[in-house]
Amino acid sequence: MLDAVSAELLKLRRHKATWCLVWIYPILFAVGVLILLATAVSVVVAHQAQSLAQWLRATAMVWQIPASSFGRYLIAAFVAVVFAGEYGWNTWKLIIPHRSRTALIAAKYSAVAILLLIAFVLSALITTLGNWASGIATGDGVPAGVTVMGLLRVHGTAAFAALAPFLVTIGYASLAAVLTRSTIAALVIALVAVTIEQVLFGLGPIASVEFPKLVAVLYHVLPGYHLGNLSSWIETGAALRTEFPGGREVALSWPVSLAAIAAWVFALIGGTFAVFTHQDIN
Repeated sequence: MLDAVSAELLKLRRHKATWCLVWIYPILFAVGVLILLATAVSVVVAHQAQSLAQWLRATAMVWQIPASSFGRYLIAAFVAVVFAGEYGWNTWKLIIPHRSRTALIAAKYSAVAILLLIAFVLSALITTLGNWASGIATGDGVPAGVTVMGLLRVHGTAAFAALAPFLVTIGYASLAAVLTRSTIAALVIALVAVTIEQVLFGLGPIASVEFPKLVAVLYHVLPGYHLGNLSSWIETGAALRTEFPGGREVALSWPVSLAAIAAWVFALIGGTFAVFTHQDIN
């Protein structure tokens, strides 16, 4: 298994898709920090110093990417390349006879998670150092009360809140990839799935005026609300409340949303393993 993961990482770390869809995060954050520092040094701008909470949240903003629609699109694109690329390159028939199919798919999931984690951690480190350097350059310094444990707690909470949308997104793209055997088709299906999920989550109350029963079922079944609800429980300790016409309200407990997301992740990732294991590779 470790050999399979190492081989996958070796193949992907310098791939064009990895540069465009993974390493792009720390690169862009580094560029942004340099621009911010150059502006702070060369231009005197009247501003209000950040509070401790604001400063800590600013350092952890990178963890919002896996939970945002655009960030999920980029993640889906990378997963589509990783999982469907072997079909396009026609290399599966050379690899499969020598390794377990389960290990091969597990290695791809591991490689995706490791590379993206490295990229996000590097970006978070760059943002934190950039905020510190910016405070020095502007004379504000670092807010009183900043500690290593405080930073780890804020970043850990933000990363934990991003885990569920990340897993659902790679589930969409990986299952679509092994079903269609096409990078483009997998990407399109994953983008449509994320978009439908987000649109229903945002416009559910409006759509329920015309289709109350259908929307009620989809709102509770699709991941959109449950992802937002888990994030709300993690970050605020309270349920995400959505008001529907007629005085109805959706505000579920975290175990319900956790069970729903776990079911989706199990179905999508488990389906990927199941399909690939029994797939005829010519």
